Amino acid sequence: MKIQAKQAAFAAALAAVQGVTSHKSTLAILSNVLLEASGDQVVLRATNLDVTIATACPCEVIEAGAAALDARRLLALVKNSKAASVDLSTEANHFGRIATGKARTLLPGADPGMLSIRKVDAAGLFPIGTARLLDMIEKTLFSASTDEGRPSLNGAFFRVSADGTFAMISTDGHRLSRIALAPTSSSAATSWPAELGRGVIIPTKGLVELKRNLDPSEPDTLFGLQDNDVIFRHGPTSLSIRLIDGTFPDVDSVLPREGDVKAIIRRADLIHALKYVGVVAPPKTGNVRITLKPGICELHTQEADAGDCTFEVEAQYEGKAVQAGYNFHYLLDVLGVIDGDEITMEIIDTISPTMIRDTSRDDLLFVVMPMRV
Repeated sequence: MKIQAKQAAFAAALAAVQGVTSHKSTLAILSNVLLEASGDQVVLRATNLDVTIATACPCEVIEAGAAALDARRLLALVKNSKAASVDLSTEANHFGRIATGKARTLLPGADPGMLSIRKVDAAGLFPIGTARLLDMIEKTLFSASTDEGRPSLNGAFFRVSADGTFAMISTDGHRLSRIALAPTSSSAATSWPAELGRGVIIPTKGLVELKRNLDPSEPDTLFGLQDNDVIFRHGPTSLSIRLIDGTFPDVDSVLPREGDVKAIIRRADLIHALKYVGVVAPPKTGNVRITLKPGICELHTQEADAGDCTFEVEAQYEGKAVQAGYNFHYLLDVLGVIDGDEITMEIIDTISPTMIRDTSRDDLLFVVMPMRV
């Protein structure tokens, strides 16, 4: 194989697949990127067996062929080059020869036949607005569980209803995020597969890589199911993510009915108050007590070695006084993904889930479980 590619384009393509390569893997071959040159482009593929990423880079193909080279080192060499172009060729022993500017590098490689990566079939994919997909990921990614003992919660539950409503839900048992985007004219007219209607669980690692590779300027992304994978195709890049095999809990059955008495609070004011009292909050639990009373949202915390702190925030609230304790980090996580200027907070009691909404959007719901005060 022998190619010449523009430095910036080649570096961007290598960066796109970098997230799924690892030197810590027990399979050394997975630290490599597979390069396949033909026509007027080189296709790059990498995998960690759970997430596979493929992308293409336009180049001059002097000699078609394939190579498997260390992804991290190849990216570093190309990225740090000051030359406008990079020449890459392979030797009979699978070594890669990189020439860029005045630099010449011989990089050890592997037999490309050892890195077998399945190609993504673009047939049977459905469009989804890229901005809508990014919105769903950003609103749910933070509340996915990291507890390996609960694998069905190590990602986000994704479902497309028969009417074309896109929903994504995640929870770690302490927090819950749910977004349900209304159908578009396109999604409403589509006959969706039954598997998407039942819902699938997309692992966190796959969502992280998907978010990293999505370009908001691209209007649409294609997606669909193939075997036990969910496929996303965005411009020249495609991701194949192995789904989590498990049952996601029925969160609707555990959520209380929303009441009419809620506090309306400026998001920026509450963030400031939480960060302020958080300085004194117990480091292990982050416990902060929030009390709602007419016109006021009061935050209080105390810690034996740090003292105590009370902070009052103006709130639109006319109900009876209620209070509950929370890990203030969980509340900041929720407020950090809300875009509106105001939020509603409904505290029922010290044990029931507390519901938080963005006043500017009806399609979002966040839940934080109280902790013992």
